[in-house]
Amino acid sequence: MRAKYLVRNLENIKTFGNANVFIKDISTDSRSVKSGGAFFAIRGSNTDGNKFIEQAIARGAVMVVSEKAPTLPERKNLFWVQTDDVLEKLSQVANEFYRNPSEKLKVIGITGTNGKTTLSYILERVLKRAGIKTGVIGTVNYRINGRKISAAANTTPLAHSLQKLIRRMSREKVKILIMEVSSHSLALHRVDNVQFDAAAFTNLKRDHLDFHKSKAEYLRAKIKLFHLLGASIKEPKIAAINSDDAASVEIKAKCGKKITIFSYGLNLEADFAASDIQISPEKTLFTIRYPTGKIKIESYLLGLHNVYNILAAFAILYAMGVKSRVIARGIAGIKNIPGRLEKIAAQGFSIFVDYAHTDDALKNVLENLRRITRKKIITVFGCGGDRDRTKRGPMGHVACSMSDTVIITDDNPRTEDPKRIFSDILKGIKGKFTNYRIITPRERAIYRAIKSAKQGDIVLIAGKGHENYQILKSGRIHFDDREVAKKALRQLNTAPGRAANKKGRSK
Repeated sequence: MRAKYLVRNLENIKTFGNANVFIKDISTDSRSVKSGGAFFAIRGSNTDGNKFIEQAIARGAVMVVSEKAPTLPERKNLFWVQTDDVLEKLSQVANEFYRNPSEKLKVIGITGTNGKTTLSYILERVLKRAGIKTGVIGTVNYRINGRKISAAANTTPLAHSLQKLIRRMSREKVKILIMEVSSHSLALHRVDNVQFDAAAFTNLKRDHLDFHKSKAEYLRAKIKLFHLLGASIKEPKIAAINSDDAASVEIKAKCGKKITIFSYGLNLEADFAASDIQISPEKTLFTIRYPTGKIKIESYLLGLHNVYNILAAFAILYAMGVKSRVIARGIAGIKNIPGRLEKIAAQGFSIFVDYAHTDDALKNVLENLRRITRKKIITVFGCGGDRDRTKRGPMGHVACSMSDTVIITDDNPRTEDPKRIFSDILKGIKGKFTNYRIITPRERAIYRAIKSAKQGDIVLIAGKGHENYQILKSGRIHFDDREVAKKALRQLNTAPGRAANKKGRSK
């Protein structure tokens, strides 16, 4: 497509050079620029794309979008766009370049602090059971009809990668796209030009305050999804909102008249309400009352937080025309969600791996585990480096107040000194609790936790969930909590003198 057609609807730009150059690709990384490419020079927190414009041109870029005016002599085969907001223009140009792909399928956007991934899996698996081809863009990976097509570099990719993915899904006849929409993606214009059919709000808790600076700013980012839904060309427009969360009041107020709102929660006044909740070590049972009836739900997904996730999925699917019986059967068939209270088989005690990486998520998980055991809970957790420091102390407090034993260890320290991370965690613990210790590396911490577990105990390995890597100062290495836990169990079971005793304890 010629550059002049890509920029014809852009506002507040200055253009220089040859607008007739033909664009074959879009990139934000000078190293991946192809011949005939458009290079968007993004000024980020760690790197400045403007420093690599010459490198991008040398690799074949014929269009540059930058905050700066041209810094090179004019060339006959180069088109330059100057703008105050490169990311916003990237979203618009990418949508034009890939020919508005989100108009060709239905799109469900999910936002909230916790629950996005679980909700996306529930929706995907129920829709698959209903015979509807789905695509998923989310934290674990990107999928078409359950088949992984790409690892997830970001929960929601940059706009050009996102639009390319949506076009691929459209071409592969995907009918419904389920997208986790992160607050970062909303603030950074990644989904600005996606035409949404439905949106779900799960909850608003403390997270990402290193990026958003305040909870009010964090909420504004979440609300943007519902502005985008209201502006969508699609009809009808559906919103499923957790009415038990305090932020729901403001979100509902900002939805506008074009959106049909469905509330869900434990409050019986919600459009989709849960009652008669029973949570056992094996299953969660409850009843959903919805606008035209009620139905019993049986799920292997444990915990009250999953009652909310199931309610959200039921509300969206029912509003989109899926029959309640089909939804209930689909939910009953879901055995687990990767890294979300994922159970690791063990004899005599239980091991769960969970992605909980905020104080509220950790609290929810521990509350649910406390409901299913009267024995000890042993929690292994850490906090990510180079990320929101304000949640570290609260996470330490939650872990120690709700567990019998806590092992603090490495998560993804990245470039930050682990000692500073531990110091931040201990601010919520010191002088209040004594049931903790620091053990590194993470593998050793997991081994120690499993070795100490007795009959009926629960070991919770929190923070990384589905991740199969660990990010250290030296770089990324392979590391999977689930693999480490299974390896620890095998070693314990084969250790001399560790044969199963009469109590059935795993050795």
